Amino acid sequence: MILLPASSAVPVPWNNGGGVTRELLRLPADGGDDWTLRISVADIAADGPFSPFPGVTRWFAVLEGEGVRLAFPERTLNVLHGEAPLRFDGADAPDCTLLGGPTRDLNVMVRHARAESLVTTASFLDEAEPGTSPGFGFFALQPLALHGAGALPVQVPALSLAWCESPFDAAHAWSVEPLHAAQEHTLPGYWIRLLPHAR
Repeated sequence: MILLPASSAVPVPWNNGGGVTRELLRLPADGGDDWTLRISVADIAADGPFSPFPGVTRWFAVLEGEGVRLAFPERTLNVLHGEAPLRFDGADAPDCTLLGGPTRDLNVMVRHARAESLVTTASFLDEAEPGTSPGFGFFALQPLALHGAGALPVQVPALSLAWCESPFDAAHAWSVEPLHAAQEHTLPGYWIRLLPHAR
């Protein structure tokens, strides 16, 4: 397992000046722009359009801030902090309007000709099965203990990605544990799965 804090990732400014991206993971790591999976944290500081990513399935979740309004060709919707991640076609490139100031957001992108992905909201009460995923991980919103990724619990800092590539020890489910009682009823983060195409 690797642990990838957003605080250690280099911020890359956008060409339009509206924000920065901190890339946490790119697979394959040596593939340059020909990646299959890309996971990043973005700071959106100003209204503007998303960049288009044809051929990419995209997941988006608000980590900090009030949220954004995304205007797609056929729909407009608000994406708020604490909601389930939004899945959409990266080619759609919606216009983004901040609802109450800057936001920090999680982006998970996968080229759908090669694989599928699933990003789901976690809780401190559930477990997640890695199964036969070629890649499996957890993005933490707050400091916590991650169980199942090794012999001992892993301390995961806030805004960090814990990631494993197969083979897994599929006999052990993953779960997250709060470090303080006050965390028990809060959102711990998101499970992220890289999935092969069904045959």
